Amino acid sequence: MARTVLMIRQQINLGFALVLIMALLIIFVVVDLRVKPDLIQQQQQQLAVNQDQLISLISAKLGQTELLASTIALAASQLPKDEALFKALFPPIINNRGDSVIAGGGIWPEPGAFTEEAQRRSFFWARSAGNMRYLDDYNDPDGVGYHTQQWYQVGRNAPIDRCSWSKAYTDPFTDIPMVTCTLPMQENGSFSGVATVDMRLDGIKEILARYGSEQGGYAFALDSTGQMLSFPLSEAQLEHSAGSLMTARELGQQLPWLSETLNRAADLQSPTVVALRNDGILGEAAYVNLVKHPQTGWRIGLVVPQSRMTASAESMGLFLMLAIGALLVIVGIVAAIISRNLLGLIQQTTQQIRELTHGETAQALDTGTMNEIGELRKAVNAYGDKLKSLLTHLENVKDELVQSEKLASLGSLVSGIAHELNTPIGNAMMSSTAIADAKRHFSRQLSHQVTRNDLNNFIEDVGEGAEIIERNMARAAELIGAFKQLAVDQESANRREFDLYSLVKEVNLSMRPTLQRTPYRLDVDVPEGLHFDSYPGALSQVLINLINNAVVHAFSERSQGCIQITARVRPNNWVSLSVSDDGCGIPLELQKHIFDPFYTTKLGQGGSGLGLHITFNLITGVLGGRIDVDSVEGRGSRFTVTLPKSAPRIVESG
Repeated sequence: MARTVLMIRQQINLGFALVLIMALLIIFVVVDLRVKPDLIQQQQQQLAVNQDQLISLISAKLGQTELLASTIALAASQLPKDEALFKALFPPIINNRGDSVIAGGGIWPEPGAFTEEAQRRSFFWARSAGNMRYLDDYNDPDGVGYHTQQWYQVGRNAPIDRCSWSKAYTDPFTDIPMVTCTLPMQENGSFSGVATVDMRLDGIKEILARYGSEQGGYAFALDSTGQMLSFPLSEAQLEHSAGSLMTARELGQQLPWLSETLNRAADLQSPTVVALRNDGILGEAAYVNLVKHPQTGWRIGLVVPQSRMTASAESMGLFLMLAIGALLVIVGIVAAIISRNLLGLIQQTTQQIRELTHGETAQALDTGTMNEIGELRKAVNAYGDKLKSLLTHLENVKDELVQSEKLASLGSLVSGIAHELNTPIGNAMMSSTAIADAKRHFSRQLSHQVTRNDLNNFIEDVGEGAEIIERNMARAAELIGAFKQLAVDQESANRREFDLYSLVKEVNLSMRPTLQRTPYRLDVDVPEGLHFDSYPGALSQVLINLINNAVVHAFSERSQGCIQITARVRPNNWVSLSVSDDGCGIPLELQKHIFDPFYTTKLGQGGSGLGLHITFNLITGVLGGRIDVDSVEGRGSRFTVTLPKSAPRIVESG
């Protein structure tokens, strides 16, 4: 089966398509493996910066509370210890201009520090209906002393310039989640109590919700003990019915997809980024940046959708694909135009070469601009001139080569006939010598008395010798007659009537000397009575060429073989004449070339490449027939010549 060959134009188009696909694939791989991770890392760094901004916002909010606590502690330390003065001065300060984030605040002196006789003399105000209401419960002598509370004890060793923040809790009076800032008071360099400010978590939640939304995600927070300070309210209720806050681990049980992240947040020591395969709130993969607030120990989590993180990388990849793809398309269009012009010139050159090959024009190729195409056309013109000269020379020597081939065939016959004639002529010479010897012997006997027996012996010897001479001379005459007729037919283009059997017999007789020197035999199966009105010289030349072709090519390096000539009558006065052999056969790819002139596989080894070409011309021209070949490699060949009994008349020109 013939293999499909792509034309250069198709190869260019295919190559460009492959280059475009490979370029886009490389861009995709580079963006996915190198650019995207780098951009994601940059986004993560930006996320850390954003987280720092969130921490700053929270710190600013906490700083307002710390400032208020510091103001209360400083004033309580320096003012005279007067109840009326405290009750009149501190409520407006704690109210902080109606700041609803401030749930309350108080001054908690050490036992005996406000007045020596008062072990419990604290001042605490809580926000109620927008105003500050004084509460004196902690001064109950029967109650647990406030100075025994954990939030109070923290202040004993705390720095005076920074709040100590309590864990988150739900105020039992208002059911509002809050935290407390505790700041120590000092008088004369000694601890004298603490000032506290209770801050509602609403402000912190608002900051987290607003900032998370601005980043396209959400934020959450938990305190240092693992209690949830803030989480999107639509997803979880952080307050228990008993007034306590939900822990991170309890929330993780409600939201299993966030459980591992919350556990890592509860145990967080340093900033980290956690990847979520599928965030239940955002409905897609996400990144969680976890940081620890330095003042409070709170764990802040900022959740951002992965698509936001990778959007710039994907945009960059798409931009690169579009930009480079567009560039490649432009380059491809320019290359296509150039290649189209180049291929057009090549096709034009090819068409002109075909016209030169088929003889449709003798005009040389137009070289045009002396670029590569011009050089190619110039070389083709030079080669064409050389081919024209060679063809002219071959045309001139064609007739000589054909005549030489005929003479070579005739010479082979002469050599064979000469060898064949040596035997009968030699036998005749031996017999004549024997007769001469017998004559001389009998002459010597005549000088003496000759007996009847001597006379009978002489007559018998002479008769036997004469019979041998006659028989061998008849054989020689037969060979000479067949050769003479064959030579006359080959040398003459005369038309005559002949019997096919007689002509094949003459060819067989003429070829016998040649075949006797080989291990091959020739069998003839031709019926008598097939009369032709044709050209016997041409037909005998055809048979001799086909027999010689079998000897030279069919039985190459074989120790035996058989050539068979068969004739059969066909309808409408046609006859098929076959020359077959049981030799090596002809390969299929060579069968279409065997009648071409000068085509031979035995160049320099007895083959001229003209034998079958002359045979084809004689059959299709002079004899008016056709020749077919049927050959199977390794099983032999059959050349079938189909001829009319009456050959067409040759019209002589001139």
